[in-house]
Amino acid sequence: MSDRSLARAIFVTTLAVYLLTSGREPPWGDANIQYMAAESMLKRGALDIPKAWPDDLPPDEHGKFYSTYPLMTSVAQMPGIVLLEAAAAISPPSRGLAKPLTSHLACSLFGALACVLFFQLCRQRKLAQRTALFATGILAFGTTIWVYAHYSYSEIAQTAMFTGFLLSVLRTDEDPTPKQARWLGLYAGLLFSMKYIYAPGILGGVAFLAWRHRTRVLPLIPHAALTGVPFLIASLVYNYLCWGSPLSTGYTPYFATYWGENPLISLWGTFLSPGKSLFLYSPPLILGLVGIPRLVRDHRAACLAILAIAGPVLLVYSRYKLNGDWAWGPRFAVFVVPAFALSFAVVLDHVRRWAVTAFVVLGVCVQLLGISLYWDHFIRIGTEVRQQWLGQPNRKGAIIPVRADGHCDSCFEDVHQMEWLPPFQPILGQWWLVRSLLAGDDAAHAEANAPWHRHTKLAFNITDAYNRARLDWWGMLWLVDFPRYRGVGLILLALMLGATVGGVIMWIRARRAAAPPSPPRDPAPAG
Repeated sequence: MSDRSLARAIFVTTLAVYLLTSGREPPWGDANIQYMAAESMLKRGALDIPKAWPDDLPPDEHGKFYSTYPLMTSVAQMPGIVLLEAAAAISPPSRGLAKPLTSHLACSLFGALACVLFFQLCRQRKLAQRTALFATGILAFGTTIWVYAHYSYSEIAQTAMFTGFLLSVLRTDEDPTPKQARWLGLYAGLLFSMKYIYAPGILGGVAFLAWRHRTRVLPLIPHAALTGVPFLIASLVYNYLCWGSPLSTGYTPYFATYWGENPLISLWGTFLSPGKSLFLYSPPLILGLVGIPRLVRDHRAACLAILAIAGPVLLVYSRYKLNGDWAWGPRFAVFVVPAFALSFAVVLDHVRRWAVTAFVVLGVCVQLLGISLYWDHFIRIGTEVRQQWLGQPNRKGAIIPVRADGHCDSCFEDVHQMEWLPPFQPILGQWWLVRSLLAGDDAAHAEANAPWHRHTKLAFNITDAYNRARLDWWGMLWLVDFPRYRGVGLILLALMLGATVGGVIMWIRARRAAAPPSPPRDPAPAG
């Protein structure tokens, strides 16, 4: 079977599953700001948004606020908004049901695209079709890709574009032609316009190609610029219209405050802390540690490309005092998960089946926990308990302005327990909270079985935060939130189940078609 047919099977299956398991929550936090900017552009033909984000962002001289996020993070939400308005035009009361569904469309699409690009990355490294297909399934449902394809944040779009850029760099390295250069420029432009922090990684990829091919790269620059520069120009124009300068992003005043972390401490938190380790949220990457020697030996060019592209971005992030919270796991490292997944892809055929099964099952369980509840619920509960148990922090020196509720959200004072204190480990906390909600426990009964009671006999009041918690599956919209649309919900469920079954059948057929042929049997002896 051709790689193109396999890629279609991957895209259909992952998209169907991501939509089927989509959530009931509308965009929150950063995603809400990006969504509001998209609404402003579509509905009013304007760029300003109705609220400040961060909260202390000053208005311009006309009293207007603008999104501090790049243009493409909002453009990605526009198709969903168009579908939302179409549904609302047919039935205005359906807006509450349709908004969560349509706002999750983009992240599901980008999640499916990331999986397809990872499959192509495996094939570019000459891995067998069957191995590449298996590795892609693990990436799709055993790593944090599933969780970030579940929410409206832009990290999954960044992940898809980063994986596409890495793939394009390796393809250009293998075949330095104008066609490959145009793909390289396209993914570079898309990646940059999703988040400017990837600029050092893009330069790292260009440096890698220049080092590998010397002067052969020069004729390719115009071809890469043809597809990449329009995104750069659009970003600069957007910055100028919002902030008065092509080089200003609106976030510039915060750099002096938020910049300056010790890189070793930050990287330790990202990869090895008890609450935020990348390996805890994507367990198959632990299996990949076994594959690093083989990856370095057999795929040296890929290793160098990953270091050149991902290394500078991770180093920039490591100087940032904030870690992307509130979030599920190390939000700023999601982009690199497919690249790191190459390490387990190259050893799938050389590791015992029980080991692969164990890490895959563990990974799927972690992702199911991640999509079962919006991550803010346990964070709120953990913050309240930490304050009642360990005391109110002194926020007078916080680098983030204190909100009206007395918290400063992502600052160290209010989120350190998630990263460093085992009693508040988010995965274990999510498991406790899901079990409590499914059992119908009230706040007092749930608190009595909470994970922090491994360390304390004290009882804490979690009523307010606990009562806000709810399961995050889109089916609850028509089962609980909008029961008048139960018929519509059942139709959508049937369509999603049908698409999922069809995708799984395509995947299974693709896997069988990609399986190596059985060796011929020895002929039976005569006589």
